[in-house]
Amino acid sequence: MRRRLRGFAPDKLRARRIELKLSGAEVARVLGVALTTYSQWERGQSHPRIDTLARCAEEFGSEVSDFVSVPQDEEYLGDLRISRGLTQGMLASEIGVSSQYIGALERGQSKLSAPAARQIADALGYPTQRVSEAYERVRKRPRGEPA
Repeated sequence: MRRRLRGFAPDKLRARRIELKLSGAEVARVLGVALTTYSQWERGQSHPRIDTLARCAEEFGSEVSDFVSVPQDEEYLGDLRISRGLTQGMLASEIGVSSQYIGALERGQSKLSAPAARQIADALGYPTQRVSEAYERVRKRPRGEPA
């Protein structure tokens, strides 16, 4: 199941495209998506996959965090990965674990060991404490709240 993109700001995506004087059709073409798909992102009707958003940010001379923002005291582990423009598979490959393990950690369904927290922190460029706090937040989230 595809994770929702918490903190995605479609208005910022649209504003940056307009600032760069690009058409939606041009951006869609460069990203290899249908214009209707890109338009839905800008209208907030859907959101891009994180790897596609990372490519879009690169094309715009921006960072993923310019378009996705979750307050630090509300971040879940997956939000940290997303802020760096990585898929679960990309992060898993970088630290030598399975994407299933990353997914389980991001849902709070697997224990985050101190060594794993350090590996993830190093890969994402965040302090280990921030990674551990984000993990604890997702683990203790209210019942029924998506990770």
